[in-house]
Amino acid sequence: MKTNKRDLILDSIIEAYLDLNAPIGSSQLGGRMEVAIPASTIRVYFKKLSDEGAITQLHVSGGRIPTVATMQDYWRAKLDFSEILSLRGGDELEAILEDFDIYCMIFSAESECLTEVIKHDERFMILVFDKDEIILKFDSRIFELLSNLIGISLKDLEVASMQIGLRELNTKIRELKNSKIEFIANEVMAYKIFKDERFKILLNPSIAVNFDKNLIFAPYFEPGFMGIKCPVKFENKDATMICAGSVYEDYEKFFKFSKGVA
Repeated sequence: MKTNKRDLILDSIIEAYLDLNAPIGSSQLGGRMEVAIPASTIRVYFKKLSDEGAITQLHVSGGRIPTVATMQDYWRAKLDFSEILSLRGGDELEAILEDFDIYCMIFSAESECLTEVIKHDERFMILVFDKDEIILKFDSRIFELLSNLIGISLKDLEVASMQIGLRELNTKIRELKNSKIEFIANEVMAYKIFKDERFKILLNPSIAVNFDKNLIFAPYFEPGFMGIKCPVKFENKDATMICAGSVYEDYEKFFKFSKGVA
């Protein structure tokens, strides 16, 4: 728990900005805080936090807002992905997303595992997963390689195919994952993040391979934006959720509302 004034004031600035979406002054902040701290003391900490680069002032006579770096640290500490989010239906989730500038995609299949590799007439080989199949042109070296990878997840196989340079396999995996999109909303937000053709990478589930953690920021995303990857239960199926938006969006509230859907 935060106990010192510096952290209490910084958290209060962040929470106020997420709530109001506007800079906040010392007197206004003091009125919002549960702990009574004089405005004069808050102004001292405003100066200290500004010097540290934790908050900034958009206008000389205006209030303060948290910096992008502060918001990144805040979400790293605040968001908990230990609990699998359960969602009941796309219509309900879409209604919640109407209140947030957050892009969202949910897809299944990433946790499927390779169970068998079958050679067919020296012309094709069939990769059998838990629920799906991929057909490739037969190549004895690739067949032997894949036969030694029985048990690998689709996610890890996609990464391996990229690292080794198995283009046909990588393309087929991308096509399979794209066919497993269960829900997608606020695609316009994906464009706002990049403002060019790169936004299309957010519309394909294969973006998930770029997440080495639940949260990623710049340089993968443009400065001031972030991406989230987490496991979910969607319509009673195991799935993966990808979200993206500004670091100043209230993701905690978004997940809280989403949990209330189930």
